[in-house]
Amino acid sequence: MAIIGKIRSYSGLLIAIVGVGLAAFVLGDLFQYGPRRGDDILKRMKVGKVEGTTIIYPEFDDRVNQYVDNWKQRTGESSVGEQQMFQIRQQVWNDLKNEILFEKEIEKIGIAVTSEELLEMIVGTEPHPFIVQSFSDPQTGQFNANEVKNFVRNIDMMEPQVRQQWLMIEQMIRDDRKQNKYSNLIKKSVFVPEFFVENGFLNENLKFDFYFIAKSYDEIDDENISVGDRDIRKAYEDSKHLFKQDHTRSIEYVTVPVYATEEDKQELKNEILELKEEFSTVSDVERFINAVSDVRMDTQYYEKEDLPSEIDSVMFYSSEGTIYGPYEKDNAFIVAMLNDIQFRPDSMNASHVLITHAQTSSGQQQQIARTYDEAEQKADSVYNVLKNNPQLLPEIAVEISDDPSAAMNQGTLEWFKDGDMVPEFNEAVVEGNIGDIVKVESQFGFHIIHIKDKSPLSKKVQVAKIIRNIRPSDETYRSVYREVSEFAAKVHKKRGSLEEIAAEKGYSVRQSERTGKMDNTLPGIQRARPIIQWAFNVDTKEGETSEIFDFEDQFVLAKLNSIRKEGVPKLKDIEDQIRDIALKNKKFEVLSESINKLQKENKSLEDIAKELQVEVNFVEQVNFLTTTLPGFGRESKVFGAAFALPEKHLSEPIKGNNNVFIIKVVNKSDVILPENFSEKQIQMNNQLMRRIENGILRAIENNAEIIDNRFMFY
Repeated sequence: MAIIGKIRSYSGLLIAIVGVGLAAFVLGDLFQYGPRRGDDILKRMKVGKVEGTTIIYPEFDDRVNQYVDNWKQRTGESSVGEQQMFQIRQQVWNDLKNEILFEKEIEKIGIAVTSEELLEMIVGTEPHPFIVQSFSDPQTGQFNANEVKNFVRNIDMMEPQVRQQWLMIEQMIRDDRKQNKYSNLIKKSVFVPEFFVENGFLNENLKFDFYFIAKSYDEIDDENISVGDRDIRKAYEDSKHLFKQDHTRSIEYVTVPVYATEEDKQELKNEILELKEEFSTVSDVERFINAVSDVRMDTQYYEKEDLPSEIDSVMFYSSEGTIYGPYEKDNAFIVAMLNDIQFRPDSMNASHVLITHAQTSSGQQQQIARTYDEAEQKADSVYNVLKNNPQLLPEIAVEISDDPSAAMNQGTLEWFKDGDMVPEFNEAVVEGNIGDIVKVESQFGFHIIHIKDKSPLSKKVQVAKIIRNIRPSDETYRSVYREVSEFAAKVHKKRGSLEEIAAEKGYSVRQSERTGKMDNTLPGIQRARPIIQWAFNVDTKEGETSEIFDFEDQFVLAKLNSIRKEGVPKLKDIEDQIRDIALKNKKFEVLSESINKLQKENKSLEDIAKELQVEVNFVEQVNFLTTTLPGFGRESKVFGAAFALPEKHLSEPIKGNNNVFIIKVVNKSDVILPENFSEKQIQMNNQLMRRIENGILRAIENNAEIIDNRFMFY
């Protein structure tokens, strides 16, 4: 039973080879921004294409659901946040893409895993890490090879879901083996020759000092430099690789927040005052709170220092039933009532066995078919055994508990704070005595609990709060929307004048220059997917203005300024930047010519510095790998030239980022080469192997044809 449970819990690894999902997502409108104009349904369901392999929506959705289940099982949560939902979309795409890319590469060169290899990795002398992890004792970490053989021998007699998960583990082992073979094939084809090792040793150990002068390009007036079309074209051809860009959009937008007016706040305050009158008369406080408050009742008990400062004293030192408020905090009106006073432990220590069933979320995640009645009957049996023999709990927890952590902790929860557990569990431990065995039911199933210890009792209070968030009224929303609609109408009428009309209305315009198609936010907008989908829709043209986006607390009007396609931009799109580069090139030529004349006159570095009206600078104990020049930033060319320059020789003019440099090297250290480079060669070879291993997938992806249409779907 323990091994079967472990195989089940191990299903978190079954989701993917290349990555593990950490979150989930809520599906958007399937065809909201999808292809139009009579495309067939299959085409509209294409989420993407990787090297000719189409990823269709149902396939993508299936993988997402697997990741959702895995995330819930790993975290114990029943729902996921919006940001986590966005992350899982990214993770699912990356994993599917990587699996396809690897599989195609592996197929090209005929890599395979034989049945004999697979068997050896399962029951052989050196089993695969997945097998070792599944069949190791959680307490000792000792791997049990016989248990593996027994499990494989009896797999056909086990539950269908266990057999299915085992087949998935086998497939994972095959895929992992294929990828290792591919990786090893690449790594075995390269090595670090001794010549490289010797150079690397010199790069690190040859130290030198040098003097240098720097003449800024800015000291030459732009008007004195003539830059022609040929200069610009040459600068473009030499530098265009520096401007390679992703597929992005430039968007500008106006956000108009919707705030509650003073009239809205007063109306809400009147409502909560009426609720306050009723508050003192209700018999079921929790039910009343959950019915009228924007936040469900907090049933936890608090000491004085844990209460908000607005109510700590009045709630802690008053009698039960005392009502305080309304007071305003965190954009809400609050009325608080001292609902209960108890003396409770601050922390407790307990162990438990969990018996869940198919009606619980945890039971569904673990694919447990047990009915409610069967679970209750089993829990009663465990309770009766433990009531007479509490010392058996660790053994029973490992064997039958449905808590995934039981295999590791033998059911012990150690010390936990009052309120940390689900209410039914927490209260059972609070109310029971040390040493008691108690049975209680929660949302997870039936718990058989051994109460081990408690901290001393202290006074705590339970505060019931009616919390009503301050929101704009419907009339306020309508009023702001009318205002934004008038603004939008003017913008649509005067195409291209968003900023001008915004200024008239007192609105500020924000910009997002390089928005990616799978970005999730814009500055000031946390859930910006609808805007980004609109911007990337094939029907949205440059200069077009959107309809009004309603984000509950604000209205947004957006304009698509420009579309940047993936790759190197055309010269006309980056002409200003290229012109600046061409201008620097020309200035370098002018300054180099002046410096060369001075050098031909055998001028010293100090004399050239005087002629150029600059100072002589000095750096010491640097090497070839140094990149930053004090006061001038990153200047790798300077250090490269200094490394190769003989001592006491002046360099030729060196083209820096913003200056022309002249250097004179002094005090080059003597480097004694070791007789044997084997240790260094091994070190550099290991570094190269790590770079190859980390870069294989990136290299494959860079040379692959990948079409990502996810933005059409959500």
